[in-house]
Amino acid sequence: MFKALKKALTAFFLPGSQTDTVAVVKTVYAPDGKRRVRFFRRDEDGVCGYREEYFDDKLLEMNWLPVKEGTAEKYPDLNAALAAALAELPWLHLVPH
Repeated sequence: MFKALKKALTAFFLPGSQTDTVAVVKTVYAPDGKRRVRFFRRDEDGVCGYREEYFDDKLLEMNWLPVKEGTAEKYPDLNAALAAALAELPWLHLVPH
């Protein structure tokens, strides 16, 4: 617990020292362009995951928002994340990935 608290305080007071980096590896768009899935890898430990987002085209919004709130599931590699996304998102079968 102390380690997590120290990490949070360090990230807050010394933003340049944050070690957790999440890199987007691949983005796949739905055929209508209004949904997308972003696959990511965390550099610190190699954990992968995905997040489905939708485009909010309201005049004052115009940005991508997560479909589900909360943290993403964690997978050991990108192939496992892709398999989980394919099982959950039917439209993902309609586009090349």
